[in-house]
Amino acid sequence: MSMSTTPFALICGDRSAFINGPEPAEVRIPLSGHGQKAVKKKAQVHTGMLVADHPGDKRGEAHSSICGVVAEVTPECVVITAQKPAEPAEGEEPAKTQADAIDLSSLEKDGLKAALKSLGIDLRVFLRRAELLIINGLNPDPGIRWAEALLENHKATLEKGLALLKVLSPAENIILAAHDAGISLAGASTRAVAPVYPNSVERLLAAAVTGSEQAKGVNVIGLHELYRLGCAAETGLPVTQTVMTVQDKNYLVKVGTTVQALLDHAGISVGEGDRVVLGGPLRGRSLSRLDIGIGKDDTALFVVPAGTYPPVSDTACINCGECILRCPARIRPNLLGRYSEFRMYDKCKDEYIDSCVECGLCSYWCVARRPVLQLIQLAKHQIVLQEQQVTACSLQGETK
Repeated sequence: MSMSTTPFALICGDRSAFINGPEPAEVRIPLSGHGQKAVKKKAQVHTGMLVADHPGDKRGEAHSSICGVVAEVTPECVVITAQKPAEPAEGEEPAKTQADAIDLSSLEKDGLKAALKSLGIDLRVFLRRAELLIINGLNPDPGIRWAEALLENHKATLEKGLALLKVLSPAENIILAAHDAGISLAGASTRAVAPVYPNSVERLLAAAVTGSEQAKGVNVIGLHELYRLGCAAETGLPVTQTVMTVQDKNYLVKVGTTVQALLDHAGISVGEGDRVVLGGPLRGRSLSRLDIGIGKDDTALFVVPAGTYPPVSDTACINCGECILRCPARIRPNLLGRYSEFRMYDKCKDEYIDSCVECGLCSYWCVARRPVLQLIQLAKHQIVLQEQQVTACSLQGETK
């Protein structure tokens, strides 16, 4: 996974404070895997109230980001219409507008994990076994620019998150990977890494910090996740906001705010043929509709004007080799894309699909404009499903 020269600088220097996102009239709280709904239609909810929980013991619960009334509950989201609580009658207690805070400071590891899950924190990334923990202080994709703002304006919050992280993580050594060795966080040493994409991709960042492509016992935590953990440490309240770069500015956005509402708030219009991308320009996903809600893990929103790039097509690979030359993992994305297209997933394994870091450079440089990254992601997903089926059949055979 040696680094090759690319034109994608990870923008540094934007240290401005975050702009508050819109006060939405409606939120659509995404329910990725949250199967057990905690509210019903027409229920009154307050900010931070549980709306759905996740069966996994390491996946955070979902909460309302506003006060209002549940308008609809679907498998994809909980729709809440903003509404102020009714004035209490004489002698009645006023309606609740905010969830109760949890004091995390005195909790031991097991109690802390349970509390963080209840606050909507995804624990999976924090609990990985590792001897070395790397905090990714680079902006994750070209165009995203909140890393410097977090390190400059929210350093105390990040350090509170780091203190909690030390309780959760078994790592003995913690390194902050940043664009400047002068940047620091209490409790971590700093290592300067060139802010050039795809250095910010987890596996490539680990290689840059350790000097080894086969480094073991390494876990990489994003600055976004650390900030979220720090907010929980400071407030004891559920996750109801996310930090996002919208075009060229940084916003604090309430979870569930629709993409359309956020674009309107930022004064960005979408024209005919424009492409709206949720996430980074290279690794994000193009949206077919604008009424979906922003999730707690969403980090950016961009509008790519029509004609900026040639449209993606189903053209056959022309064997130009551009994707191979640009691939930091030194594999052959062109073959992986073809094998995925024709459902030859065993061949994908033979071509080291697990070495793909999903940086998206193959799709960007593809002369034929094939969706190479998406084809590789599809193959990875199908391989996981096949392995799960094999495991299920094996277990079923053991019980007979």
